[in-house]
Amino acid sequence: MVLLIFFKYIILFLSGNELEATEVWHELSEEYFNKFLSRELSFQEQQLMRMYHLFKTYGVNLSPKESQHRFNQYIELYKKNWTLFEDVLYTLQSLQQRGHSLGIISNGEYEQQIEKLTALNILQYFKYIFTSSEIGVSKPNIEMFHRAVLQLNLEMKDCYYIGDRLETDAISSTAAGMQGIWLNRDNSQLKYNIPTICSLHEVLTVI
Repeated sequence: MVLLIFFKYIILFLSGNELEATEVWHELSEEYFNKFLSRELSFQEQQLMRMYHLFKTYGVNLSPKESQHRFNQYIELYKKNWTLFEDVLYTLQSLQQRGHSLGIISNGEYEQQIEKLTALNILQYFKYIFTSSEIGVSKPNIEMFHRAVLQLNLEMKDCYYIGDRLETDAISSTAAGMQGIWLNRDNSQLKYNIPTICSLHEVLTVI
């Protein structure tokens, strides 16, 4: 949603091509974030390269300064749209009250994840936070899950992993040996032999 707004109302020449530009953006994000993980680029450099090559795809050349400006516009909009689904807070509180230790395994940059959790006032519910910027690999690579759980001194089979992306989260965590659960908020009709929920409230009946 944020990308569509960004392309339609801020990057005006992309208006009408928002869906295509979103696909291009996701491909560029994966390509250059992987270069960050492999230490080929700094975190800021991969941000600039994503924006530079997005514009270049549509025939516009940006300077490094212009690329940074455009990325800053995107991040500002992205942060303004940080909100919690209505089922999040109650579920976190309930799981914590039941004695579950909660953690996050995220493709992303550690400081930004902390900023987001703090802004949403839910940082206090998470005992462990693992990001691809710290671990050095990203989902759906099962090594991401193995490295995180290794630090917890737990068995993979004793850990649940809940995510809203079927392949990146549910399938890959299951392949890693965890108990993967797909949070299918859109009620997609895709069928896969993995526990599926449509709301986080359902977690309380699964775990």
